[in-house]
Formats: sequence, structure tokens, C-alpha cells
Amino acid sequence: MNRTCPVCGTTYPNQVAFCGKDGNITIQDQDPSDFDARLGTKLGRYIVAARVADGAMGRVFEGRDPDTKERVAIKVLHEQVARDRVAVERFKREYEAASEIKHPHVVKVLEFGETPEGSYFLTMEYLQGEELGKLVGRGTPVSTDRVLRIAAQAASALDQAHSFGFIHRDLKPDNIFLCVTPEGDSVRILDFGSVKMQMETGAKLTAFGTTLGSPYYMSPEQAMGKQDVDQRSDVFALAAIVYEMLTAKIAFEAPNVAMILMKIMNETPPPPSSRNNAVPAAVDDVVDKGLRKDKKTRYASAGELAAALITAFGVSGTVDEMAAKPQADIAAALASAKPPEPKPFGQPSLAPAAPGKHALKATAVSQQAYVPPPAAAGVKPAASNDSLTPQVPVSGGMSPAVMAAIAAGVVALIVIAIMVLK
Repeated sequence: MNRTCPVCGTTYPNQVAFCGKDGNITIQDQDPSDFDARLGTKLGRYIVAARVADGAMGRVFEGRDPDTKERVAIKVLHEQVARDRVAVERFKREYEAASEIKHPHVVKVLEFGETPEGSYFLTMEYLQGEELGKLVGRGTPVSTDRVLRIAAQAASALDQAHSFGFIHRDLKPDNIFLCVTPEGDSVRILDFGSVKMQMETGAKLTAFGTTLGSPYYMSPEQAMGKQDVDQRSDVFALAAIVYEMLTAKIAFEAPNVAMILMKIMNETPPPPSSRNNAVPAAVDDVVDKGLRKDKKTRYASAGELAAALITAFGVSGTVDEMAAKPQADIAAALASAKPPEPKPFGQPSLAPAAPGKHALKATAVSQQAYVPPPAAAGVKPAASNDSLTPQVPVSGGMSPAVMAAIAAGVVALIVIAIMVLK
């Protein structure tokens, strides 16, 4: 089948090459049984050159600039998704927020538009690497030098977003992309689609999972369906992600959404140092404060959390300096670092951070030994806190099934209340 080049009008056979300013752009050859007519056409200023991936929301293509040959990623909503007003609004917000924030560690967006078939597309920089979710999903702790660099870069990007009034609200490892560079990981925060402005003026998104975010990393105020969500919800999510990187364990893990939310609202995970000997005890204080149930007692910003983490590992430098420092240099600094000793309860456990944009103000944080909750009568305690099997709290003789049913009912009431209030 022949196809006419959208750039110069020349007809080519077999759909394999289309013109560019300095030579042809090769188009991916297709299986006739799984043919996509968008390959070889233009969306915005870019030629659709190849299929990259498919997801629940849409298909991702590789695009090429006809003049410069620059590679871009083009996300196109599936036809059925494009008929969902909430999904389209979220897609638009992803473009609007990222284009306004303009930070080196937020994915760069280029174009947003409608396809000839009535769907919508979003063009962004082409990323090479992997999601943080894949890294932590391998089941081993991330090296501390990588943790510090990733946390500093993510915190810097979040502080920039927060300064514009944007709250991500769905921060999770799958939304943190790690680009490969000679200096080490280079973070790109993705999917600002569930973003909320602190002074909301646009339409509210009411779909569960859009309004509330991803359950493992929700803040307690999100889990309870509260409306006063601010930057400290993103701080909570970042602290949960740091916990997972350090321990290879999800901070609030349970077999269903209802029980996850109950844990977020009521439980505290074991300290990171109890699950990874490479983590200084001083880091436990930092993670604990980032995961506080009352947002008023958490760090006020992602930068403060990252600054405290840097100090707890016994290295020096501001968040911005750590974000830019090559990973090998961070590893060398950690090798000779002397983390501060944890202090008795109620006294400051960390020295002040190095002065800089994200310098940490002196804050009293606590360090207590982790003591597992007592088991109910007749219930055999778990052999280890590191068990991969989620431990269901049992109280007052209630069976796990009854507790799960109660938790599910609570969550259902929260969701119904949110829908009614919207």
C-alpha cells in the first residue's frame, strides 16, 4: 500500500520512509493484522514514526520532527477513553501543569491537540530509562547514593510545582521516571493529570483514583476524603517512596484498598533501619516525620524532607547541590560520612542542613525503638516484620474477614460522601 508523505507530497511504497529536511524519516513496518493508520501521519508538527507502548488510557508513539529529526513521545487517548470527560480533563491538566512548571526534573511537554478521529494527543520529550516502580519492584533496596540523588531531584521538582500552586496528589514510583545519564539517574516526574491547584478554579475531577490518588502513597487526609489537600500530601507520598527505596518494602501494604487506607490512617511502619542495616538510625526520624498522620507535624515542603535526609546520612550540601552531584561523588561522600547519633525522645536528632535554597530549619524530631504491637489472645505473631505476607491487625476477637468488611464499608462511605459533595 502506498502512502503520500505529509511533508513533501511524495508517494512512497510500503510505508517505510517519509521525507525530512536532511533525509528520510523511517516509519515502522506494520503487521497487516494489527495495522494503525496513524503511523506515517502527522500529529501537530511531528510525524508518527513508531508504536512504543499501550496502556489502559492510550497508546504511546515515537514521533519525529520533520526538520531536526528530534525524537518525541506522543500519547494518544484510546477512543473509548476520549469519550470520558474526566479522563480528557485530566489529560489536559497534565499538559497545562507540566508546561507551566518548566523544571528540569518534570517531564517536558511540547504540544496538546485533537486527532482527526476525535481523540486527544499529548507530545512530550522522549525518555530513555525506566520508571522507579520497576527499580523498587525488583525486591532489593536501592543504594543510598541513588536514594539521595533521586529524592533531591524529586523534591526540587515538587517544590517548584508547589510554588505555582500545583499539588501532584498522585505521586508514586510509577510516576517517577529515571533517565540514564553519565552522572547517574535524572528524574522526570510524570502525570500531573490529577493535579489540584491550591486555589482551585477549574472543574473538579470526581473519579475514584483521580481525586484520591494511588492508595499505597495516599496521605491520611486523602484517605479520609478531606478537601484541604496541600503540598504536605506530596511530602507524605515522597516519604513513603523514600521508605520503599530504602527497604524494598511498601510502607503501607495490605491485600486490598480498604485495608491499605486503614493502615495509612492508623498504623506506623517499622523504621527503615530495622529493615536495612545500611540505613542510619537518624534516617528513621526523617521518614517518621514525613509520614506523620497530622499534616501540621510533617515537613512543610518536599525540600525540607530531602534536606533532613541528606543531614541524616551525614553528608553535606543543599538539596539543589545533591540533585546536581554525580552519583559517584555522592557514593564517595557516603563512604566517609558520619551520620548523627539519634537523640532521646523529644530532642533534636539532626544537625542543621547546609545553608541553601532548601535549608532545613532546626526542628525537634524523635527517635524511639520500634516495638511491634502486642498480638491478640490466641493469635500467633508473625515470625518477622519483613514477612512478605501482609499482617492483618486483629483486635477484640474480630476475625480478619470482619475487619476487612468494616474497613471496606468505611472506604465506601468516604467515596460516596466525596461524590455527593462534588
